[in-house]
Amino acid sequence: MAYILPAVLHRIESHLIALEAAELIHINVTPELALEACTKDSDNSGDHDAEQINFQRGMGKNYERLEFIGDCFLKMATSISLYGLFPGNDEYKSHVDRMLLLCNANLCNNALNLKLYEYIRSQSFNRRAWYPEGLNLKRGKKTAAPKTHPLGDKAIADVCEALIGAALVHAHNNNDTTMDQAVRAVTELVCSENHNAKVWNDYYKLYQKPAYQTAIVTATQKDMAEQVEKKHDYHFQWPRLLRCAFIHPSYPYSYEKIPSYQRLEFLGDSLLDMACVNFLFYRYPDKDPQWLTEHKMAMASNQFLGALCVHLEFHTHMLSLHVSYQAQIKDYVTDIKEARKQAEDDAERAGKPRSQRAPDYWTAVRHPPKCLPDIVEAYIGAMFVDSEYDFSVIEHFFERHIRWFFEDMSIYDTYANKQPTTFLTKFLQVNMGCTEWTIQVRELAEVDGSKTMVIAIVLLHGKVIGEAEGESGRYAKIAAAKMALGKLEGLPITEFREMYGCECKGCVDEDGDVEMGDGEDE
Repeated sequence: MAYILPAVLHRIESHLIALEAAELIHINVTPELALEACTKDSDNSGDHDAEQINFQRGMGKNYERLEFIGDCFLKMATSISLYGLFPGNDEYKSHVDRMLLLCNANLCNNALNLKLYEYIRSQSFNRRAWYPEGLNLKRGKKTAAPKTHPLGDKAIADVCEALIGAALVHAHNNNDTTMDQAVRAVTELVCSENHNAKVWNDYYKLYQKPAYQTAIVTATQKDMAEQVEKKHDYHFQWPRLLRCAFIHPSYPYSYEKIPSYQRLEFLGDSLLDMACVNFLFYRYPDKDPQWLTEHKMAMASNQFLGALCVHLEFHTHMLSLHVSYQAQIKDYVTDIKEARKQAEDDAERAGKPRSQRAPDYWTAVRHPPKCLPDIVEAYIGAMFVDSEYDFSVIEHFFERHIRWFFEDMSIYDTYANKQPTTFLTKFLQVNMGCTEWTIQVRELAEVDGSKTMVIAIVLLHGKVIGEAEGESGRYAKIAAAKMALGKLEGLPITEFREMYGCECKGCVDEDGDVEMGDGEDE
């Protein structure tokens, strides 16, 4: 018992210190969640796809899973706040403002002001370093306890997100649907006038109904709302808000005096992410953040949302004057419907009920025009606003229309690896051990009012190995990554190093085996 007692006291003390950290941001969580949020058990905790360096045994769960869900809530919370505070901002300005709130630099600076680093637990129990004051050691060895610990900015920011996650999980475990504590945690940690909410209901107080929402509803708009309600059983109080979710940016504002779906899409994107993350986090309590992230990619991908848009027939309500888009949509609808019918026929021939048709039929179809996934996200945002910020309507939409696609997540185990940008990352960092590369994205200037395009460039040691244009940064990056992979595929390491002048630390050893870097924070 004498040998065990110090370890017991050390763990109790760690719980109490972690609870003090929770009190700093005015949240009340269980000691277990508080300690998990403050536990950094290796030098590279947070690097989900890397082997742990200097792992500290016996510390229990680290902050990674809580950081995963906390990061998603932080994105949603800041999006909701900015949507209400700045009704005149376009989608681009909203993205910039949100980035300033949730970036690691902002979280780290605010955590430093709170002295949160003093509460992070990064060292496991050491019997020789634990020794009561006032006693003299007569026999045995004694090691001085460290008074400082190395923490990167990212690690401190991750702990901030983990504390938000702890507040969210605590509410879930206690059947509290308000998420008030998580809202308060975000306010304390972003420390900005752009997020002052202390409870969930404060968000809707920021929202002022725009004139287009409350204007007189036309027969056409009312009929459209009735048609959409047949596919999803949510009744809109404000049909013009629903109309907004289906108006493409190319459709003139003067026709109906309703803006395009871009702001609603910005809001709906974060709401959908939260619903997907909740599903994965609580259904798979033993999965690590890397697995959760890769499988969330499938659920929130434009490829899936485009198929869902057609499944719900939302594309039939879109208003657009972009002729080329209309042709692209027509071709995509034909392809996705054929893929679904083929999946159903195959399931029927195999003796399976139609309810068990292959839910991943959409993965074999080319990417949809970006407006289709945008419509789904805008519709989710419109429902949320129309319901006066009731998150349960988003959960209901997820349960009814999305969940059945992902009841068996094992069929998406390789989905992320098939994504060109993800594959390129793993190829360069793991196969080649190269760290001097990047994908840069820039908007191209508009010409004669044409649609804004985005260009992505893959730079490897200062050399361009892939470039492509697209309607969005995501599409451009995928195309540029494909081009880069085409040039690098099958290239031996020695030839790769010589061709691109790669001398990254630990690129290869003398035997030609790949060695990774030392894991320091960038």
